[in-house]
Amino acid sequence: MPNPTTGEPRPPTAHRGEARAHWVTMPGDLENSVVPLEYGPALEAFEEPRREKLLQAVMLICIFLLFFIVPFRGFGWADLWFPWLVILGLPVLQYRKSLGDRVLAGARWVQQRDEWISTYEITKIRSTTVGLNRASKIEDVHGNKLILVLPDAQMNPLLWNLVYNGIVHSVAYGNCDISKAARRILEI
Repeated sequence: MPNPTTGEPRPPTAHRGEARAHWVTMPGDLENSVVPLEYGPALEAFEEPRREKLLQAVMLICIFLLFFIVPFRGFGWADLWFPWLVILGLPVLQYRKSLGDRVLAGARWVQQRDEWISTYEITKIRSTTVGLNRASKIEDVHGNKLILVLPDAQMNPLLWNLVYNGIVHSVAYGNCDISKAARRILEI
């Protein structure tokens, strides 16, 4: 088990099935952890750049515009308030929700949004989806529950190495109930 403060020795490279990009943790990315101090500091992080989040919101606006322009064959709907609420309101809500999407990991824990688990004390892993992304429902011995979106965690290889090593450790020591689907997706 790695040192909780330094993360040394670093775990071996883990398989990354959901993400191919290589993200590096920048200084200042390791803030806002809700994990108790005795578990150690955050060592790695991933958060999608704001530019990409804004681009997604703009694309949603364009898609919603098309949904109103094509059926109405023009802009006859433009003087109504409801279409504008949908066209502008939903992308703004989606953008605001995405601002909290970040993954932090320490030597012995992982956090997504405000939920966290102890990676070396996992008792249950199930496979699920969040939107179009694969995810894992994970529970630890302390009753903490987390839905970890796999592409988000795997975008930073060093973060994924920390998380995956803890998952493999929990499964190897036999205290973890892991579903067949989760075992296949995580390649354990």
